Amino acid sequence: MRYALLLLMLCALTPVLAETIYISDVLRVGVRAKPFSSAAPLAVVTSGAELTVLERRDDYLRVRTADGVEGWISDSYASNEVPAKLRLEQLKNDFAAQQAELEQLRRQYDVTLAQIEQISVQHEHVQGENDRLSASLAALQPENKSYAWLYYLAALALLLVFGFYLGVRWHQARVAQRLGGLEL
Repeated sequence: MRYALLLLMLCALTPVLAETIYISDVLRVGVRAKPFSSAAPLAVVTSGAELTVLERRDDYLRVRTADGVEGWISDSYASNEVPAKLRLEQLKNDFAAQQAELEQLRRQYDVTLAQIEQISVQHEHVQGENDRLSASLAALQPENKSYAWLYYLAALALLLVFGFYLGVRWHQARVAQRLGGLEL
């Protein structure tokens, strides 16, 4: 019974001790001198390598690698789409750029908030000054109205002096006209 219990415990622990593995997504393709799988490879290219297609024959493509090696590969390994590994790298780069832009926008937002706060304080100061000046103006308006009659009196006196001057000049012109251009 003791051995059965021990065996049962070992069987229960087996899934816990199991190791998880993944299949590698790196594909290696031989670039061959002739369009046959039995031909010796001239070079090996991996997933994501850019190749220039020079010729197509049956199920094979004559290609040129970035290193300038020309040879044949099976067209079943070729694709017009960018491999997931390269797309993922591009997405990571785009994400990093977006994160940097977001951080810059956050800094600009913080600066803008500080500017708004400063303008708000200035606005409150100007509003207080405006209220103070409005109160001062309101206090001076009744005083100004009490002296309004002085302005009217000064305007009337000025008008009388001007009228007297014009009358004297008119009279002198009339006398000079009567005396033939002589002035007194």
